[in-house]
Amino acid sequence: MKVIASGTFDRLHEGHKHFLMSAFKVGYVYIGLTSDTMTKNKEYSDSIQNYETRKDKLIQYLSDENKNIGNDYQIIKINDRLGFAVESMDADAIVVTSDTIATAEEINDARAEYGLYPLNIIKVELVLKDNKKISSSDLRKEEKN
Repeated sequence: MKVIASGTFDRLHEGHKHFLMSAFKVGYVYIGLTSDTMTKNKEYSDSIQNYETRKDKLIQYLSDENKNIGNDYQIIKINDRLGFAVESMDADAIVVTSDTIATAEEINDARAEYGLYPLNIIKVELVLKDNKKISSSDLRKEEKN
């Protein structure tokens, strides 16, 4: 099975790693990585790592997990909320968290408008630390203080 798993993956943390490894349990992963343009409206955007840094850290982490670019996954730059998932004919499913399930539903609505089959939505639980989800925004905020 081929799945889509998208995000900014800033300050690659345990939540991101759990999300990605959950996607790999399903099959080949198309990783949608947000472009620098997309990050401009995020909280503490001035301290978000640039696209190339985030991509390099993803590749390094996945290599450490014995995942090979091309064989196990592909990284695709996304420039808007729905990204390539709207027109992808190759994917079977999209991996989401409770924070992003609405976007997956929006993607499926857009796919229907194009006459494409809906993606199966696979929900992954968020990773909690101190009863709160791990968040890149919180990590950036902590760095500012």
